[in-house]
Amino acid sequence: MKIITASPGIKNVDFMNAYLMIIHLDNERTFIVPLDKFPSIKNLDKEDKENFEVIDGSNLSFLALDEIFTLKELIGIQ
Repeated sequence: MKIITASPGIKNVDFMNAYLMIIHLDNERTFIVPLDKFPSIKNLDKEDKENFEVIDGSNLSFLALDEIFTLKELIGIQ
């Protein structure tokens, strides 16, 4: 028997304050990410933080930045 497991995807992103980003996954898990690890995101203003897109379920891009962040990178497993 072959078992196939699907990787969770990013469902939504919220910001708790200027220092914490909350990543909601489609498997109902939630990760709180300290933005000190991602100064380019931390330095965005509120409007720019709200203008993001999820790419292929596992990558996060902010329109004001020229970077793409992987889910693994954001939750600290890479």
